[in-house]
Amino acid sequence: MTPASVQAMIHGGETIARKQLQALDFRGMDLTGAIFLETDLSDADLSGAKLDASIFKQCKLAGARLDAAHVDRCAFEHCDATGIRMVGATLDGAAFYQCGLAGAKLDDANAGVASFANCTLDRASFVNVLSEALVFSETSLDATDFSTTLLHKTVFYRADLRSAIFRGSRFDKAVFSEAKLSGQRFNAQKFLLCQFIDAELDGCDFDESMLVQCNFKGAKLEGASLNRVHAPQCLFPSAKLDGVGCRGAHFNQSIWVEVQARGADFSDAKLEQCIFQRASCSHAVFARADLTYADFSHADLRGADLRGARFLRTKVHRAQQGGTRYGDRGGLLLNDPDLFAAEEFSARRLARPGAYPS
Repeated sequence: MTPASVQAMIHGGETIARKQLQALDFRGMDLTGAIFLETDLSDADLSGAKLDASIFKQCKLAGARLDAAHVDRCAFEHCDATGIRMVGATLDGAAFYQCGLAGAKLDDANAGVASFANCTLDRASFVNVLSEALVFSETSLDATDFSTTLLHKTVFYRADLRSAIFRGSRFDKAVFSEAKLSGQRFNAQKFLLCQFIDAELDGCDFDESMLVQCNFKGAKLEGASLNRVHAPQCLFPSAKLDGVGCRGAHFNQSIWVEVQARGADFSDAKLEQCIFQRASCSHAVFARADLTYADFSHADLRGADLRGARFLRTKVHRAQQGGTRYGDRGGLLLNDPDLFAAEEFSARRLARPGAYPS
């Protein structure tokens, strides 16, 4: 078949099924709305072609060139697209499902809203990609390169990103849900309103990063480094930060409820209005930290070092304080009378016959 005959079939509404189209030249051709089924397009040149709203099902696209092609709203299902090139292509609304895309090159693409589900993108390149939202769901991303890309509203669901490359990347409303990022180096990078819920971040280097209003609920951060981060209004409930370095960090108005931060180092940190209720902070270091209006109610502070810390209405209501080291205790609220009265009322109410927890 020739490229012209293929184009004529597509314009006539015919499905291109089980055809051998290897290495054919479709450069700049209008193939809008094409349906390719079990067709071999290996090494075909579709650079600059119009493929909007096309469907590729069980096709071979290994080595195909789609540089600067229009691939908006295209669907790729069960395709072998190893080494495919889409440099500078437009991909808004494109969806890839169970495709082999190892070594794919999408540098400088305008991806708009694109999704990759159950795909293989090992050693693929997304350098300097523009997008409104990218979704990577249970997709292999071994050594995938996202350098200099703004990852805006990008979702990494259950993705293994331990060897992914984020050199110079920026993150805005990105979601790393149950993602593996252990050992990554993010020092001095910017994260705004990002979600790290239940992510594996052990050993990560966030030193001097901006982590504004990020959510680390349930994240594993053992062995990570957060020294001198700018991270106001962040959420760390139930996160694991045992032994983590947070020296000189800015965490004002952050939530640390039920965090595990045993032996963590918050020396010289700004922790104004932070909530550490029921937190495990035994042997943690808060030396010279600003704890103005901080709340450690019911927290474990046994063996913690708070020497030189600044207190102003800092609550340690019913906190465990065996061996806690203080300098000046001025500004500490050892017991909150109103909270104490409420707790006593709740205890009496629950003790009544037939009472149930609300």
